[in-house]
Amino acid sequence: MSDIKSEAIALAALFQCSLQIDRLSQTGYYDEKAVATVIRALLVTKPKTIEDIYNPSDLTVGFRQLINSTDKSDTQKVLMSRDITSLAFKIIELAVRVEKNSRVFAKLSDEIDGLENAVLTEHENFLEGDAAVVNLQSNFHLFGSLYQSIISPNFPPLIIYGQENILKDTDNQEKIRSLLLAGIRAVLLWRQVGGRRRYFIFRRNKILETAKKFA
Repeated sequence: MSDIKSEAIALAALFQCSLQIDRLSQTGYYDEKAVATVIRALLVTKPKTIEDIYNPSDLTVGFRQLINSTDKSDTQKVLMSRDITSLAFKIIELAVRVEKNSRVFAKLSDEIDGLENAVLTEHENFLEGDAAVVNLQSNFHLFGSLYQSIISPNFPPLIIYGQENILKDTDNQEKIRSLLLAGIRAVLLWRQVGGRRRYFIFRRNKILETAKKFA
């Protein structure tokens, strides 16, 4: 059974990831708070509610992008968001493949548990979501390496388009991989609360109504 509010929150997280990947790959810059929100969520492994994972007030960027990408009443914004929307749906496809591969899914879960211990031992306040702590390059290295070691070898590559000099930078590659991992996390959560791509067309208006309350 679908929970529209939870679907909207999870999709906002996905679009927040997609927007920041696009921005980073094109300019080398990103919204530090927006990135910290979705990266922090990777280590929230025992939530009681979806808002323990994502505080809606920290997903304003994602809610706005979800609206821009899917609200067909504003054709211009939909067209301008085409690349970001495409990336979001590619992450959905990748996350579904991860979920259906029980071996990879179990390995990913185990590795996340291991990273949780390592990161929280090093940074006790990581889960408080402070951008200066969450967005340390050392953390991007850990999450990026996890993506590279588990996701990359087992699934077709997800091509990221941007400026060549930016994409060649190792630090940027780690940030992008970390955000892809965070995007997968958001999609898996979306599916847990009843989200499915084939149902989205029927729920879009209700999801957009919810998104506009938070945007």
